[in-house]
Amino acid sequence: MPPRVYVVDDDQLVTTSLGMALRLETDWEVLSYNDALQALGAMPAALPDVVLSDLKMPGLDGIAFLKRVRSLRPDAVLLLLTGYADKESAIAAINEVGIWQYVEKPWDTSDLIVKVRQGLERRDLVGRLEAQNRELAARLDELEAARARLLASERLAAVGRVMAGLAHEMGNQLGLMGYAQLIIDKSGDDEVKDFAQAILRAQKRLGSMIAEIKDFVRGPDGPGERGALVLEVDDLGAVVDEAVGLVRFDREARERPIDLAARAHPAVRLHRGKIMQAVINLARNAVQASAAGQRVGVEVDVDDGEAVVRVVDRGAGMPPEVLARLGEPFFTTKEGGTGLGLGITRRIVEEHGGTLRIASQPGEGTQVELRLPRADAPGPGQAAG
Repeated sequence: MPPRVYVVDDDQLVTTSLGMALRLETDWEVLSYNDALQALGAMPAALPDVVLSDLKMPGLDGIAFLKRVRSLRPDAVLLLLTGYADKESAIAAINEVGIWQYVEKPWDTSDLIVKVRQGLERRDLVGRLEAQNRELAARLDELEAARARLLASERLAAVGRVMAGLAHEMGNQLGLMGYAQLIIDKSGDDEVKDFAQAILRAQKRLGSMIAEIKDFVRGPDGPGERGALVLEVDDLGAVVDEAVGLVRFDREARERPIDLAARAHPAVRLHRGKIMQAVINLARNAVQASAAGQRVGVEVDVDDGEAVVRVVDRGAGMPPEVLARLGEPFFTTKEGGTGLGLGITRRIVEEHGGTLRIASQPGEGTQVELRLPRADAPGPGQAAG
């Protein structure tokens, strides 16, 4: 598309002769105006690539006019037509307005065309450089993000190796705490039995934490994990119902009733045990985040072609800075927690090709959506049932 050139001068003879010369010598679209305000009024509908303006014009002089052009069209090539006596004003305008060149009257048409073409080439070059700079900045951001992910992965791998060793040693030592049961069986002292019961409760809790650590360290590609994950089509509603039934036996859940609403029974390709583990983790989190007497909601539904398990509590909620860190190893808001449960849940969901979405507001509670692809979702060109 040829460049659009505005020729603006209060002298009609100048606009006529210069406009005609440019039309004869080039394929440019040339628009001529004898009034600066009239030219400005036309620009929003037809933005200029080049503006040739006289310096001295009644009402709005050339410098003030080109300033306003610059605000409308920042990359336009601006040239100022001036007499020899006004050369200093034209030079000042180059710095003040960003004018490309000034052209003395009477002008040489060939020289003027060369200056305009040089200005257009410079504009295009600057545009390409700016686009390349933006692309380079985006690539640098991507590289920095990749580097940060790599560093985090390396740190996590190192932590994982340490955790695996600790979990193994702790597991061995926890076996000795089983002698507490013998103390209970053999002792006739009630106080000693109470102490031994406390040891057994601690053993159970530590055993649960070690199991979480081992599960986390193994990861999706760990031994016996990925290859053993056999997915079968199952009723997600029935799986969630079974998982919620298990959570209802928890002591905390007796004081925080769980309301289960199965609005749909979507078929999903899943590993029943893994998805039950994920739902149990989410339901327990919601129960533990709720005060006694508050109800927890669990829904099974279909939304936008996906199967959805929605877990809602009306607990204290979380501020954005806490929400952003959920899933980090050992970051937790629960007393005695490891911070690994949500990370394990997210990994299970992602292994099934799904996503985990969390929304929370302080004082309003938290909603977690576990979304999975449906096995019975319609294919291309098929209508949903």
